[in-house]
Amino acid sequence: MSLVKTKATVIERPGEAAFRDVTLTPKREDTVVCQTVFSAISTGTDMKTYHGMQHPEQCYFPLVPGYENIGIVLEEGSYAPGFKKGDRVMINECRKYMDCCAAWGGGTLICHKDSDNANGAGDPLVKIPDNVSDTDAVLAYLFGVSLKGVERLGLTADWQGNICVFGAGMNGIGAMICIKILAPKATVIAVEPHPYRQEIARHYADFVITPDAAGIAKLLEITNGKKADKIIECSGNPEVPGLLNNYIKDGGWTDDDEPGYIHLNGDYPEKLIFDHYHRWFVKNANFSMTCALKWRTKWQIIQWMSEGKVDTSHLPFEVWEAGKAKEAFAYQSEKGPECFKILFDWRNC
Repeated sequence: MSLVKTKATVIERPGEAAFRDVTLTPKREDTVVCQTVFSAISTGTDMKTYHGMQHPEQCYFPLVPGYENIGIVLEEGSYAPGFKKGDRVMINECRKYMDCCAAWGGGTLICHKDSDNANGAGDPLVKIPDNVSDTDAVLAYLFGVSLKGVERLGLTADWQGNICVFGAGMNGIGAMICIKILAPKATVIAVEPHPYRQEIARHYADFVITPDAAGIAKLLEITNGKKADKIIECSGNPEVPGLLNNYIKDGGWTDDDEPGYIHLNGDYPEKLIFDHYHRWFVKNANFSMTCALKWRTKWQIIQWMSEGKVDTSHLPFEVWEAGKAKEAFAYQSEKGPECFKILFDWRNC
């Protein structure tokens, strides 16, 4: 098996994916060589890339997309001390190739993972427990992104407020799962426009509402007229953040009146435009935003999976042969929100 070139999912240009060889960066003293078993299409980041919506200072075409990939260690290296040949691992980002861009480089059969090309120590390998399936381990990465955002909400085990989660894709479902683990007494309200994803969200949220006048009326009913104490926005729709004033509570007028909190956890392809200021003024809300994950959240999600705290049984993913990357990206583009998740199987490559 060549460790110079490897089979890869490549987006050649907007709207055109391929499965072909790319050239790996040279092995270094610290390089860990891994072989991918499963990877995935991110319906947010990867499809934004596929549609040519990434900004040019981030990436250029052709490029290797992806960051949700797991596999086995082929050769040990000091980038991952203590990891042994044959270990099952979350591989994830690889930021450099010799003949194309990486965005963010997880879609290859063979990966050289080291401090030069793998985002430094910010994205280490994580060992997969024996009782966690390959497919669950692929899904764990995006849930780690969700956890990073949920942690900004400042939840405790006894907190009993109302949280709106916007979007019932992987990021939003992951946020619902993490909230229920960290604050089991919280009321989780999923806000999702698409009926297919609404049905998925019903397995993870206490209530599911639509982002319209009927949904706001339902939110008022659920919260006894108060609206949400906290919001985490996971849809990636740039039209949503600027209208969250319709969902967050008023407040913050006295020292003992905690203001609302809004966290932006999406990957937005366009500018965020906010509603007129006078409609926000009475909210006194706190805002935060994050991207990607903290490396420890990968470990935390995998641990929760091993402990049976993360239920993926209601997530309708499809498994495609990795060699069908061209067809899979086109299918995901056509189906949009009606295709929840595509995983790539690399075992026959």
